[in-house]
Amino acid sequence: MTNQTLAIPPDLPSAAVAYAAAGIRVFRVRPDKAPFANCARCRPPTATRPNPFYIVHRPEDCQCTARTCHGFHAATADVNLVKQWWAEQPDANIGAPCALNGWAVLDVDPRHNGDKSLAVLEQRVGVLPGTVMQITGGDGLHIVYRTPGVSLPGTLGPGLDVKHNGYILLAPSVHASGGRYQWSGHGRFLQPVAPWPAVLTPSQRRAA
Repeated sequence: MTNQTLAIPPDLPSAAVAYAAAGIRVFRVRPDKAPFANCARCRPPTATRPNPFYIVHRPEDCQCTARTCHGFHAATADVNLVKQWWAEQPDANIGAPCALNGWAVLDVDPRHNGDKSLAVLEQRVGVLPGTVMQITGGDGLHIVYRTPGVSLPGTLGPGLDVKHNGYILLAPSVHASGGRYQWSGHGRFLQPVAPWPAVLTPSQRRAA
């Protein structure tokens, strides 16, 4: 997408379509943050919902032909498919894979002292470059950079996680607390242009 701000509609189906139309790959996420697995042989059975068709397999080894299985492995910017997904599940949250969208994200969770960990980190390496940020529904913060294209650590301290190979929820998704995710800057999304800080890559950290 071009580096223009994207107005995010307040309802989940319209927001999902807006992201997809802007070239951002999205997928449906349940309220407990678990991705959907929609094919019969990919839905694990439960005590109340038996499934004789289920086949145990890893998501990345799935042989299904449908593009709706296994969460972010099925993330798409296909607007028609996104419309179909949210027509079927209009209250589904919006997930987006980080690396597949070209992002690397610092996830700051103040409930686990992530704000303190960020302060300690910046005392050690300097103030991090400004970039796109999202306020999470749990009063945390997503700091979104461009991916460096290399492997990154999963955490930089208590409550300070790196989301790169995984995914994040996008506004206006609803947190378990009832709060909604929201982009900073009047709720408008802007593709990040700032690269992941080099000082936070494993090679740079070992050399420091």
